Amino acid sequence: MVTSFLVRSAQWGALATACLFSAACQVVEPAMVDSTLAPTPALAATRPADVAVLAVEDGTPDAAASRHLMFLRQELMRQLPDRLYSPVTAFTIDSALASKVAPRDASAKNTESILAPAVLRTYVGHCGEDAVLAVRVDRWDESRLLIDKRLRFELQAALMSNKGEQLWSGTLRGEIKAGGAGAAPRDKDGMARSCATLAVGELLQRLPQRNL
Repeated sequence: MVTSFLVRSAQWGALATACLFSAACQVVEPAMVDSTLAPTPALAATRPADVAVLAVEDGTPDAAASRHLMFLRQELMRQLPDRLYSPVTAFTIDSALASKVAPRDASAKNTESILAPAVLRTYVGHCGEDAVLAVRVDRWDESRLLIDKRLRFELQAALMSNKGEQLWSGTLRGEIKAGGAGAAPRDKDGMARSCATLAVGELLQRLPQRNL
């Protein structure tokens, strides 16, 4: 009886140790996203190289992403070469559009998003680009950054040729852990920028790599 009890105790102890080890080894997914981003046949036919990244649009109800819009644009331009596209400089884009496209008040009611095809077509072909890339932030929730280091977001994106053909578009939504699989920055703004970098990476991973 004593031997049987000791065997069962050892078995339960081993099982408990295995469970604790398994829990300790579980890795939290740095990104959990859902995407509808998809190319059209025109992308393979057009094979754009030089891309004009437009200023990112804040479509959140409370302008939650407003302080990160410039950083998001910079990250889009920085990461595009990883997909073998060449970003046109922001100065070239903004200078060309300033004299050719009427200013928009994206916060005004009944104003269509820049991603609306009819609106986006007014932005193409002004700075020698092969295509323009427009991105809109529809959700940017930092409320849990200091709790679990995760940010909830939703982005829309569209790539349009300089002839007005839709090449790629869709939505990316989900949540990102600041720092990815590694350590997160300690301050909230640093965490938010880390999440922005990773969200842009997730977005561009769904843009087909340019076929040289």
